[in-house]
Amino acid sequence: MSPSLPIVPFARPATMLLTLLRKRPIRLLLTLLAGALLPVVLLTALWLHNLPRLSPWHTEVPAGEYTARSSIRTLAEYRQQEDQLFAEVASRIVAATPGAEQRLLNRYAQHSLANPLHYAQNWNRTIELPGGANQPAILLLHGLSDSPYSMRALAQALNRQGYHVLVLRLPGHGTAPAALTELVWEDAAAAVRLAMRHLAERQHPIHIIGYSTGATLAVEYQLARLDGEGLPEIASMTLISPAIAVTPAAGYARFVKQLAPISGIGAAAWSEIVPEYDPYKYNSFPFNAAVQIDRLTSHIRTGIQRHAPLADWPATQVFLSAVDDTVLPEAAVSEFMDRLKGAGHRLTIFDRNRRAELAPLMRSEAGAWAQAMLGKPVPRGYAIEFVSNRRDTASNEVLIEDYPAGATVHTDRFAGLSWPVGVYALAHVSLPFPEDDPLLGINGQAATAPLNLSRRLVGERGVLDLAPASLLRLRYNPFYPLVENEISAFIAQHSATGHLP
Repeated sequence: MSPSLPIVPFARPATMLLTLLRKRPIRLLLTLLAGALLPVVLLTALWLHNLPRLSPWHTEVPAGEYTARSSIRTLAEYRQQEDQLFAEVASRIVAATPGAEQRLLNRYAQHSLANPLHYAQNWNRTIELPGGANQPAILLLHGLSDSPYSMRALAQALNRQGYHVLVLRLPGHGTAPAALTELVWEDAAAAVRLAMRHLAERQHPIHIIGYSTGATLAVEYQLARLDGEGLPEIASMTLISPAIAVTPAAGYARFVKQLAPISGIGAAAWSEIVPEYDPYKYNSFPFNAAVQIDRLTSHIRTGIQRHAPLADWPATQVFLSAVDDTVLPEAAVSEFMDRLKGAGHRLTIFDRNRRAELAPLMRSEAGAWAQAMLGKPVPRGYAIEFVSNRRDTASNEVLIEDYPAGATVHTDRFAGLSWPVGVYALAHVSLPFPEDDPLLGINGQAATAPLNLSRRLVGERGVLDLAPASLLRLRYNPFYPLVENEISAFIAQHSATGHLP
């Protein structure tokens, strides 16, 4: 016979708890709440105590950065202000870098290989490349924590074709990571308007190419036009790795951001504090930057919903990696592309490497959304090309599955492209960079750049003060020629039909 269940020993504490709740409910609830919060408080205090110390580039914000309230009205004035900003970086940050941090791979060390202030061409600055007198203009917009360098290859290629090209440095970028602690997205949006008005003076069609947050700003600009803001017209729009929606963690950043003023510990304002070895991209990242991209993406999604279907929208092409750890690529389809109305829109998706030998190492759900989308026989109002080796998983060679607008069947074509050995997916940060990029390309020539960041550091784990994932992330696009060729063809096609500003 089974022993009796020990019911009685639990009855008395339960009765006592109920009695206390009746007699002192508020005190008891406060005690229970304090007990629940105590571990959280202790863990937060431990985290704050162990935060790394800040360097001058985390604390010194160059004064006089452009804002939406600025008195600057022309691009010439904007670039003059840039001269002052970079002079401040040299005098207040580089000159103040402690001796212990004067290293060859510290961007803010005087004689560092990573210090772009000494480069013959500093691509942290706004760059304007004049084109033919009767040629359209192209505005290129980089991403968050990035710089005009990410648009360098495309800018130079398009300029060689005769286009007038402007690569805008967005406010808060290219100088010091501390500038992102004060950035608001409205300042960047105002700078885009200033650049567009500058290009409109040429009286020729204007195309926009936006990468990551730069793509988000391009969408915001067009939504503002639909809201009635008097802005120059866009002839076509190209969005690369667009930030239409970001992970929920960005929304939580606005709460964590409050720990810095509450605790008095400046490092608490940063989600990442890491060495600054990249001359053209901040590695450290403040919570405010996440707050601003969350605010901006929420703003445009509201605008898209308000104006959907997006009938009065310039011809748009979008390039996505099916796997993206920075933004939600499927949102660019479901919350943006699916709401476009009219002809001329295109979507290119780069699938992850489906080589069978890699399958045991991959998470099966990675990129599954794209295959599921294509598996549904739903006519779409835009053309799709899917770059994948899923048809032959024994090979690294990819083919392009072409789905014309409105069609539910596709044709296949080979593009002469293959996955390089050891590359299993494109990354959010890799799409606009060619293999021969001097800084980030695997075939970059040392003769044309002081350093190359795609050459791997290897050794024992637990030694580097860098997240291993950052070293594994692909920084160039082995399929870049496809991106460049299609952008060139798309702009040429829509230059002939573009309207004057």
